[in-house]
Amino acid sequence: MSADEISPTAADSPERLEVEGRPVWPKGQKILRIDPAIAMTRFDDMIPFHDGLIAYLVAREREKSAQRVKQTKAAGGTKIYHVDSWQVPGARLLDQRAQALYREIVRQPTSAVDLSWGNVYRAGDFILPHAHRRSDGSVLYMLSMGERDGEDPLDGRFGFADPRLPMCCRESPDIMTTPHFPQLKAGSMIIFPSTVVHFATPYRGETRPRITISWNINKAPLPDRPADDSQRGISAHPDRA
Repeated sequence: MSADEISPTAADSPERLEVEGRPVWPKGQKILRIDPAIAMTRFDDMIPFHDGLIAYLVAREREKSAQRVKQTKAAGGTKIYHVDSWQVPGARLLDQRAQALYREIVRQPTSAVDLSWGNVYRAGDFILPHAHRRSDGSVLYMLSMGERDGEDPLDGRFGFADPRLPMCCRESPDIMTTPHFPQLKAGSMIIFPSTVVHFATPYRGETRPRITISWNINKAPLPDRPADDSQRGISAHPDRA
């Protein structure tokens, strides 16, 4: 499917807002639509923040790993929740950019993050096909690709596997025969409907982690958190506990 290049609408004007001394939406920032409901962009100006964000998340990962029982490799690595509360430069800017992308794609003037988190993948970590139940849109940011296995093109790849997406049904309509893997790299941000089935293939890197940051977003806040948050390992937001 060909990608269509679009520009943010003047109505949202995210480039007029600033967070951490940078515009939420850089002037001239383009969005590529790869499906009617899926779009992506890349923030080159976020790269200087990456080393600090990676160091912060790795430190948080070590703290959590020392406190928890071993989990399945299919859980998507170690999760660090609530991006907007992270005490590291670049986190609040990324949080606002994810919401600006959501508002642009759904053509709504408001946004509210239901849940956000970082995934720190180590060797063997992956995540099974799944979707999200409490949000309209989901956003993923690629912070680090980690180490790439030159012999395995599907090493640590984010993909879609949904029979409602034509790009996943190339051999037969409405039958999911061909998972689609967007061409993401460090600095890429992609948005898709939360109900679309997505996954991540096993990561093989032995030294450096693969790290992504994700958001589930709605037009307005939901009244409360699910009762099973604690069972799923989701911590309370520090500003709303």
